[in-house]
This record gives sequence, C-alpha cells and structure tokens, in this order.
Amino acid sequence: MGWMQDRDLLIAETLAFVKGVKGANAETTVPVQIAPIEEIEQIVQPEQPGSFDPPKFERMSPLPPRNEREEITARLASFKATQLRFQREREDYSSMTLRDALHAAGAPQPSNVRSDQVK
Repeated sequence: MGWMQDRDLLIAETLAFVKGVKGANAETTVPVQIAPIEEIEQIVQPEQPGSFDPPKFERMSPLPPRNEREEITARLASFKATQLRFQREREDYSSMTLRDALHAAGAPQPSNVRSDQVK
C-alpha cells in the first residue's frame, strides 16, 4: 500500500467517525465564500514600512552612574569586611573549643589578671 492509499483510508475512517458522532448532519457543509483581493485589502490596511514605533520602557529604579574604580573599591571593601568577620568567627570558635577541652580535662581556667597585677 502506498502513502496515498493510507491517506485515503485515514480520511474515510475519520469521516465515518464524524458521522457516528454527529449523526446525519455531518453531510451538510457551509460553502466557503471567496472574496477578491481588492476587497480584502480595503478591510485590512497593511502598515507602512518604517511606521512602527516600539514601546518605550523605563527602568524601575535608575541606577546611579558609577565608574569602574568606585565599583572595584566597594567590592574590595565588602570582601575585606567578610574576611574579617570569618576570621573573628574562626577565632571565637577555636577559643571556645580550647576552653571546653581544657575544662573537660580538668585544667585550671586562665584568669584575666596578669601576674604583675597580683599583690
């Protein structure tokens, strides 16, 4: 079987299905009216080339003008602040861990008083 015969069989099956669903009214079709091109051109006016104006969009919040040097300086300051915060957190964690380990081992707690201040 060729593709044309397959197509014709598919069309016949589809029509049989439509007739079964819709009943006897499937045979009636509305004739298509063909309009001349001049009449269509009067209804639909094509836009002239170059007359299209794209919509103008504005920024929600305008960004302040910055040069690259200011941006680099700001990013560097932020990076340094983050690194200092990480260093403080590491030092706090290590001192707490050392204190807890010494306390668990039974070692005496270091005092905040220097030996030259003791009378």
